[in-house]
Amino acid sequence: MADVCLWLSGLHGMPEEDLGAVLPRYWGRGQRTRLVAESSLEVAGRLLGFAGALPAAALLAEAEGINTAGHWVIALEPVAFRGQAGRAVLQPLPGLEESDAVALFDAAVEFLAETPWILKRGARRWYVLSSTSPDLHCPDPEQVWGREPLALQVTGADARRWNAFLNELQMFLAAHPVNQDIHAVGMESWCLFWAWGEGCLPEQRPLTKWQSLAAEADYLQAAAAWLGLPLAYPKALQAAGNLPDNLLWVWSGAWLYPDAAKSFAALHPALQNFWRRGGTLQCLTGVLAHGGVERLTLRSADRWRFWRRLARPGHALPGVW
Repeated sequence: MADVCLWLSGLHGMPEEDLGAVLPRYWGRGQRTRLVAESSLEVAGRLLGFAGALPAAALLAEAEGINTAGHWVIALEPVAFRGQAGRAVLQPLPGLEESDAVALFDAAVEFLAETPWILKRGARRWYVLSSTSPDLHCPDPEQVWGREPLALQVTGADARRWNAFLNELQMFLAAHPVNQDIHAVGMESWCLFWAWGEGCLPEQRPLTKWQSLAAEADYLQAAAAWLGLPLAYPKALQAAGNLPDNLLWVWSGAWLYPDAAKSFAALHPALQNFWRRGGTLQCLTGVLAHGGVERLTLRSADRWRFWRRLARPGHALPGVW
């Protein structure tokens, strides 16, 4: 049977909402279940057939032509603290001019020559490779950008060793002449990193039921390339008025209840055509405030009830991926 999964990654609900109350605010019928997941990377990994969290750093490195076979990989995202509503929040930094980027990277490689870490350079971020797999778990970037990250700590048995290494690397780069010159003209120094996406690629590529993937996030597009999944494009899908079978569509962006009907009105004809073919639509929230995600499964008999009278939410039963 044809299947479409619509992952509303930006839909998080309200902290006080119970499981079973989020998606029914948007759809009034269907089977509701709650799924265990700690981060959006785990949701992505489960959906794409990985055993756990998506090894996003390794996938991004592979997409940039870096061979990660047999290595554990973590991404170093250049960041800066920016003022926002009286808070110091973390934001990603754009890349440097090529000459400056090369100078900093070459210096960092020399600095790490006597350590077990292997440094690789990508277009906008660096990657650290290791022949062993440290016990290290980093916060999901979607929990970090635009927020105060002080409460989001790296965990795991090797967290202290990793933090010491990263702090030493950052202090070394801060004192580099390139960053000194950047700082002198009032620009953000390229020396702070947020580490994320840790993990190894499996020896055997996972089997996935999806035949195409629509997603804007670079790590999801990298996963599609590694898995051999064709990319679909949201604007084209909306314009076509038809949804392909076995499509995983990651609908990014923030979700606000008053805007939801307007956002989804363009999908109505495509969903009608899909249901006429006997398809099943699964909708997933993002990771909710109390943890986990909520899934709503809609079949042709449930129909589209977005702007009709809502049914009572009821309770979302435990489910499996």
